[in-house]
Amino acid sequence: MSSSSVHEANMLMQYIGDAVGSIRDPQELFRTVIDKLRLVFEFDSAAILTFDKEGRYSNLFFEMLRFQLPETIDRKKRLIAGSWIEPHLGDVSVSVNSIEVALELYPNDVPLLQMLYDLGMRQVVLSPLRTGGKVLGFLCFVSKDEKKWAESEKELLATLSSPIAVAVSNALAYEELRQREAQTAMQLAVNNVLLTIKDRNRMLLAVCEQIDKLVPCTFLGIRVMGEDGNYRIFDNFMRDKGGSFAPVSSIDVLDVADIEGIAKESFALISNPGCFCGEAFIELSQQYRILALVKEKFGICSLLTVPLWDTPGSRAGLIISDTSRTFEEHDQRTVNLIVPQLSLALQNYLAFEEIDELRCKLEGERTCLIEEIKATHNFEEIIGSSASLGVVLRRVSQVAPTNATVLIQGETGTGKELFARALHNLSTRSKRALIKVNCATLPGPLFESELFGHEKGSFTGATERRIGKFELAEGGTIFLDEIGELPLELQAKLLRVLQERELERLGGRQVIKVDVRVIAATNRDLAREVAEGRFREDLFFRLNVFPLVIPPLSGRREDIAMLAAHFAAKFSREFARPLRTFRESDMQRLVGREWKGNIRELAHLVEQAVIVSEGALLDFSTLFSSLPSLQGAHQSLRVKTMRDFESDVIMMERELILEALSSSKGRVSGEGGAAVQLGMHPKTLYSRIEKLDIRKKFS
Repeated sequence: MSSSSVHEANMLMQYIGDAVGSIRDPQELFRTVIDKLRLVFEFDSAAILTFDKEGRYSNLFFEMLRFQLPETIDRKKRLIAGSWIEPHLGDVSVSVNSIEVALELYPNDVPLLQMLYDLGMRQVVLSPLRTGGKVLGFLCFVSKDEKKWAESEKELLATLSSPIAVAVSNALAYEELRQREAQTAMQLAVNNVLLTIKDRNRMLLAVCEQIDKLVPCTFLGIRVMGEDGNYRIFDNFMRDKGGSFAPVSSIDVLDVADIEGIAKESFALISNPGCFCGEAFIELSQQYRILALVKEKFGICSLLTVPLWDTPGSRAGLIISDTSRTFEEHDQRTVNLIVPQLSLALQNYLAFEEIDELRCKLEGERTCLIEEIKATHNFEEIIGSSASLGVVLRRVSQVAPTNATVLIQGETGTGKELFARALHNLSTRSKRALIKVNCATLPGPLFESELFGHEKGSFTGATERRIGKFELAEGGTIFLDEIGELPLELQAKLLRVLQERELERLGGRQVIKVDVRVIAATNRDLAREVAEGRFREDLFFRLNVFPLVIPPLSGRREDIAMLAAHFAAKFSREFARPLRTFRESDMQRLVGREWKGNIRELAHLVEQAVIVSEGALLDFSTLFSSLPSLQGAHQSLRVKTMRDFESDVIMMERELILEALSSSKGRVSGEGGAAVQLGMHPKTLYSRIEKLDIRKKFS
């Protein structure tokens, strides 16, 4: 090297050294340095290639080109193995390379070399950037002409490459430090989000925004699948037109019918962590329908999958995708930094959610139990020995041990709820809850919330999650009383749950399987309701698997005396009253009465008698006279015959004699006797007593 060349080299070295010390922006620094190098060396374009720490990939760290690189050329993360760069990794001096020769020697690296060749480039000069005994990369000159380089020029370029290597090393170290600081800031921000935001959607949206700062993306999904194969969390966040992220629904954005099947199929993606771009992404989209859909609809071209946890009970992971950038391993490492925090937060959230669900169920069961204890039942147990009742009880014993749906039909007051309770208590589900729902009292707008539950915020006033009656009855029995009162529009919603045995809470996206036995009851003729279009035929057949018809009280008159005695004892205990007995005349009237209100009406009448009675016997005298005769009202609708009239006269005569005998304590003649009270001759009264078959013995 001549003295003038040495002087020029020294001046250039000093200039580069000054530039390295004074210019902080790496891009400006290397642009200035390249401009100065152009004064000494002949080349068309220049670039700086750097290697990753493992020496597996090369990256285009800086470029100052006089041509436009095609969009298809990957500027970063090019595999060194098998490329034309690989033989030069051990170079200690500058090497001059023919692009045409390199094309012949390294056909696997054709895309990049061929692109340079097609642009008219014929030569690449590589000057190793070495610091601390390690090659960081290469300073590259690209030229149109295949120029011969003198050894002195190579020596000068090698000498000038030393301060450039220092600058590159500093820039890489600074970038690494900046990246670490950004990662630490992200970890702290995510940690703050997880600690302060309790609402899951807001929490995950904030996490998504923090990830996007270091790993820019178009879409982020969080998946948690339970051991039953159903998603517990299936949350999606997508960048909107304004550049912000917002929660989206797969059903809405993809608009496909089998979204559940596609979603379950795609869960296997998080079991295969990695970065998938280019050909790898195309191959993956051929395996998974959901990737093919988002590729076609949104132009997604790369995917990053990061597992959160994989335990026997559940699996979880993150799915991140983008429409333009290529994900790299450092992106995956960056996201992995928040995996422990995010996993712990989600597992805690799910645990609290499960605890809250159990709490809601327990509170619901407790409420139902309190209501059941406080409720005034018609009777405490099934009373009677009539043949008609025996037929029903036999059917109850046959169907109770099964899980068959039972439809109980009977008039108002026949005790349908009691038979439902007997079916539950005799079943294998007796240790779980029996949940009662009165369909007649359910307001239409609250029907779904009451039966199926709702999520917090699903509608105005939904300030917290509510567990529906079907979930409360899990493993037990749900009793749908007065099912015939359910409006048509609500019948369809109930039918779906009965058919599929699964439901979704209002405002929720999770499908919940329910194992519940259904017992329904009605006082309507549902077959007639179906014929007249007031009840769905498909719902009727779904409910009427095992019909159970409860006879009215008029069909089991032989049980009335037993029931009346039972109610008298029950209400005497409740009201702390003495146990009083029945007059024979009163009992006969009870047995002969037309009980339109059935057992409920009988119970109420006996209850009143227990309250008003003061003597040794139950006093029905005022009760019979004050209550309208339903039988009489019913009969007044038709013209009475002479036989009806004669029957009424005999009944009235019988009642008058019985009341007089009761008042005289069975005494017929003499002062205060029944004959005196009735204004009759004692012999005539004796004759009437015998004819009417009235017994005089009273207790």
